[in-house]
Amino acid sequence: MKDNDLAAKLEAILASGATYKSVAKRAGCDASTIYRIRTGAVTNPSYSVGCAIDAMHAELKPAAA
Repeated sequence: MKDNDLAAKLEAILASGATYKSVAKRAGCDASTIYRIRTGAVTNPSYSVGCAIDAMHAELKPAAA
């Protein structure tokens, strides 16, 4: 998975109305970590955080279709 993929996925998640705090809670990290992933400051997040972001993004697709 590319780093910019997670940033783009976070953009979509946050655009859907989620907050940094809610995303972080579900991913099991701090809201600042989510912010840093989104801005590219964190280029190699933990596997569990990346998987959580992927899962949240996957849940958006059925709603958009």
